[in-house]
Amino acid sequence: MQFRKARLEDIEQIQAIESEYYEGFKCPEKTLSSWIKDLAENFIVAEENKKIVGFIFFEFLDEAKAIPFIHDTKNTHKPEGDYVYITEVGVPDSRLELMQKLFDKMVEIVKTKNKKAIVWLTEDTSKEDRRKHDKIEEDLIRGNSFVKKNRVEKWEAYPGHFVDDHWIWIKEL
Repeated sequence: MQFRKARLEDIEQIQAIESEYYEGFKCPEKTLSSWIKDLAENFIVAEENKKIVGFIFFEFLDEAKAIPFIHDTKNTHKPEGDYVYITEVGVPDSRLELMQKLFDKMVEIVKTKNKKAIVWLTEDTSKEDRRKHDKIEEDLIRGNSFVKKNRVEKWEAYPGHFVDDHWIWIKEL
C-alpha cells in the first residue's frame, strides 16, 4: 500500500468510497475538486494496485470547533492554526486497520507542523442506531486516546441539513 496526495482524477473513486462509507452520501464533485486544488497536501489517499482504497482529508483551524461539512477551504483553513480538523475520511467495508494507517500517516505529517491537537467530530456514541461509519470512527477515536469535549448543536452536516447529535473529540499532540 502506498500513500499519496489526492489528484483531481481520483474524484470518482473517492466518491465511490464515500457512497459506501457514508451509506449513500457523497460529497459534490465541485467540493472535492476545490479541496484537492486548495489543499492536496492535506488530502491523502491510500492506494493498492493503482486503486484508491481509502482517504483522509484534514485542515488546520484556529480553534477546536465544528465547521460545515461541505465548505470552501478558503474561508475555513488557517495554515497557522493550532488544530488539525478531520474534515472527511473514508474506507470501504469498515476497515479499521486501514483507517488507522491513514490516521497514522496524517499524524506523521502534522507532527512536523507543531500543531496543538487533532479535532474529530462524530455522532453521539450513546445512540443505538448510529451509522456504521460513526461506529468505526468511535473505535479509532477511543483507540487513539481522544477525549470527548463538547456537544455540537445545530451542526450543518451539509447545506440545509442540521444535526445536534454530534460531539467534538480532541487528541492532544
